[in-house]
Amino acid sequence: MKSLFILVALVFIAYIVIQKLKSSENNSEIDKKPIDNIGPYFTLKKYFFTQSEKTFFNELVKQNNNQYTILSKVRLEDIVSAKKSLDWKEKGIKRNYIKSKHLDFVILDNHYGNILAVIELDGKSHDTEKQGKYDKIKDDILNSVGIKFYRVKVGELYSKKIQDILNTINAI
Repeated sequence: MKSLFILVALVFIAYIVIQKLKSSENNSEIDKKPIDNIGPYFTLKKYFFTQSEKTFFNELVKQNNNQYTILSKVRLEDIVSAKKSLDWKEKGIKRNYIKSKHLDFVILDNHYGNILAVIELDGKSHDTEKQGKYDKIKDDILNSVGIKFYRVKVGELYSKKIQDILNTINAI
């Protein structure tokens, strides 16, 4: 009886593996096919930054004096990842928290490229309950990995806020 159970379990596992392999082969065939008629589905955005982002970025560059590297519109997944010690399922769940979220500005050390700080520019869209939940997740993730993180409200005096942020970074 026990050996029958083991046999059935092995057959089931083999079936699952074969199905996964077939699925993988089908996906790789799709990747090999050329994409036809791609033009009508995309459009170039007129501006990279919103007006608020551009104003903030210009002030940030001005006060930076080339002491740091400034990146903009960086994927959260580019600077944090799910821990390798997690099992594959849990890692996938945690990755979903970060894979489609972006950071407005990331400040790097010029010499080594170390991440020194993250700055989020919060406009009116951040006043919604839904965006508040997304912001909280982002805040919690960044705090959990020990990154200096700043939120700046659109309409604040950017020059003063940036000066305070850069002074804090300089003190590290």
